[in-house]
Amino acid sequence: MVYTLYSENDGFLRRRFLDFPRRLYPPERLTQEPKTERQLLLGTHPLSGDFSVFPFLALDENRQPAARCLLTLYPGDENGYVGFFESEDAPEAAKLVLDAAAERARSAGCKRLVGPYNASFWLGYRFKTSAFFKTFTGEPENRAFYPRLWERCGFGVTDRYFSNHMRVPTDADANRKAERRLRDFQKSGYVFRNITFFTFDACLREIYDLLSRLYSSFPGYQPITEAQFFALFSSLRYVLDYEMVKLVYHGGQLAAFVICVPNYGNLTAGSITPRKLRQILRIRANPTEYSIPYMGVDPAHAGLGNALSELLKHDLQRKNCTSVTALIHEGKVTGGFYRILKTGQTDYVLMAKDLK
Repeated sequence: MVYTLYSENDGFLRRRFLDFPRRLYPPERLTQEPKTERQLLLGTHPLSGDFSVFPFLALDENRQPAARCLLTLYPGDENGYVGFFESEDAPEAAKLVLDAAAERARSAGCKRLVGPYNASFWLGYRFKTSAFFKTFTGEPENRAFYPRLWERCGFGVTDRYFSNHMRVPTDADANRKAERRLRDFQKSGYVFRNITFFTFDACLREIYDLLSRLYSSFPGYQPITEAQFFALFSSLRYVLDYEMVKLVYHGGQLAAFVICVPNYGNLTAGSITPRKLRQILRIRANPTEYSIPYMGVDPAHAGLGNALSELLKHDLQRKNCTSVTALIHEGKVTGGFYRILKTGQTDYVLMAKDLK
């Protein structure tokens, strides 16, 4: 098969770029956000002013897509970021788009190409490498052979991540250290609160401030404004179980938080149809599993994360729910919380290619 490269950001490219993922995944595994991709291609996304994007398509002999990717360049950044990668199991097609992205990044003065990054740290990154039989809310989804295609194009793994799948806690799963820490923090003037629909905006601002500081050292992190943060995450208000979002204050300042979301699978991805909305509302009213994608603890309050995990354990036991502690960077202490409950693991990687 002979493939040709197409890189004009016109109506032809945009239509095929957006339609391609639906050809590759069954409905239960499709996590594409066409609105986000369209906005990025048109330059109308809330983050579009921060970077430039360059789409690439590999077309087969019938002018149908066989591979795609989007290169993102930030002013003054020595890394180029490649994401929104999709491909048939066709190494030549994958190489065509990835080599084009690498050459464009090199010509812009970049020294490395990093990915997969879907334009921004805040929009999604990483390849999933195991446990493809299950999808949970917020998890990246890709075909199993994608890392292999990237390796053939000169990429290597730079960072590893994992998600722990946890069973329902029981009384037998006591952790005396965590219990003691929770009591000590409560007695020491720390205030534990749940978010509510009416306090959502104010709490989201506080989370933004702490999250921005805590995540600034993460690979590929780029700062965004509070207004951009709201544009990306304000829709969470409609899918949260508010009693499972916990904030901890000390001296009137946010010291830690944890956000749990009922596991909607891929229901929240893409357009919300009336049928999907009914399913989302049923799950929100009676969840059986939670995804825990965000936990943040100010370093000045060491041990507070362990206390928060103890609080969550009691709630999960009361609700009789399993959970997924999601997308933890290898080596982070949060990966060890309540390991006794662990029943399985999903693995992820971040990759890079030297452009020198």
